[in-house]
Amino acid sequence: MTDAGGPTDGSAARMVRFPRPDSTESTIRLEGNGKVVDSIIAAIEEFVKEREDQVTEILNVPTAQHRMLIGRGGDTRRGVESKFKVTLDIPKQGSGRTDVKLKGPSNAVADAKEHIQSMLKEQHAETVDVPSHLHHVVADNGAFFRRLRGDYQVTVDHAGRSVPKRAAETTRGTTNGAMPLITDEPDMDAHSWNVIDNSIATDADATPFPWILTGSPENVAKARAAIEKAITSATQQSATGYLILPDPKTYRYVVGQGGSQINAIRKKTGCRINVPKDQARGEAIEIRGSSTGVEEAKNMILEAVQNGLNGSAR
Repeated sequence: MTDAGGPTDGSAARMVRFPRPDSTESTIRLEGNGKVVDSIIAAIEEFVKEREDQVTEILNVPTAQHRMLIGRGGDTRRGVESKFKVTLDIPKQGSGRTDVKLKGPSNAVADAKEHIQSMLKEQHAETVDVPSHLHHVVADNGAFFRRLRGDYQVTVDHAGRSVPKRAAETTRGTTNGAMPLITDEPDMDAHSWNVIDNSIATDADATPFPWILTGSPENVAKARAAIEKAITSATQQSATGYLILPDPKTYRYVVGQGGSQINAIRKKTGCRINVPKDQARGEAIEIRGSSTGVEEAKNMILEAVQNGLNGSAR
């Protein structure tokens, strides 16, 4: 009524009278200035026409591309809904459903559908199955994902699946003797040391872990090739050792000043070695390489720690 030029006070309610909710009558009665009444009628008819024109369109979108439609924090979905005045219904992750629903006026739904199809065509999604026991080796604590984003503008998602446990989490029970209480003079012989054979899965029933790649078709193909190469390389690194020292304070001797000690061990053994940042949580030093290289790196680390302790005691 206000848009039609009617009054803005309480008298506006008397211009338009709707049937009571429990009535079977379907007539809306309008009273007042003829020009204003005509404008209100036109607005009501437009509203009814819009409601009668509501349609639902179903798009079959692969589950790998659903996150692309959702966007970070739902930004992409909200943008589509706001721009085209439609509702975009995307199945929950893990449901396996591909039916994405568009609801709204027919013209708006058609425009939104065209926009979405164009967007999906530009951004390709493809799934690479990575052996579960190699996921952490290939991911390299997230460094590999950052490389894919930086080199190929490709992002990686896992369709809501929980990341596989590290081998160290399932094998940490084996130690060279009982782990001692932390004292001023830790017993280095009481370290925890587990070696995993990368050529076989520790869980025979484990299924491959999905890496869903999103980006342009050309870049996704490049990213897939990089992942396959990394999987081959991880398999060739036949062993992964997990070393936990009895005293978290001794990890600094492994790194050395400016990383000099750990870099020297890496260079001599040819192993990839990751020293956790929060050693207080009992996390393991991860060593990957050949079976002989892993053992050599472990011995060099223990020697570096012992030398550090001896130096501190002087």
